[in-house]
Amino acid sequence: MENETLFIAFLVTWTVCVSASHIWAWRKGLPVAGVITSHAAPSAVVAVMTYVFLIGGGATVAQFVAGSESGMDLWSLWFHLWPVLLFITGASAFGSFVWTIIACVKKPHRKWIPVAIASLLMSAFAFVTVGANFPDA
Repeated sequence: MENETLFIAFLVTWTVCVSASHIWAWRKGLPVAGVITSHAAPSAVVAVMTYVFLIGGGATVAQFVAGSESGMDLWSLWFHLWPVLLFITGASAFGSFVWTIIACVKKPHRKWIPVAIASLLMSAFAFVTVGANFPDA
């Protein structure tokens, strides 16, 4: 993986934001389903990238794993999931941005502001992390 430092920074940010969002929701009595929805896309990125790059030892460049069948399988998986994850995280970042604005403007939704900001941060960081790990042949 070429951008391992970026991915590790994303993992740390994701862990802090998810934990803080759930603690905030618990303290304010917010529905857990809303919090889970807010971090669904970044969590999918964490799951896929952890499996492909940290557990499986995959690479973003096909030539780095050309001699390994399992390595090529992981590269192929990443190659096929990359555009889907990029689209999902981009849509999630846009949705989180809109949700943050709504939470700031409408008084009954103001208790969602920290969750919305954490969701925006995680989604934007996930988009950058996925985008930086373009699968190259």
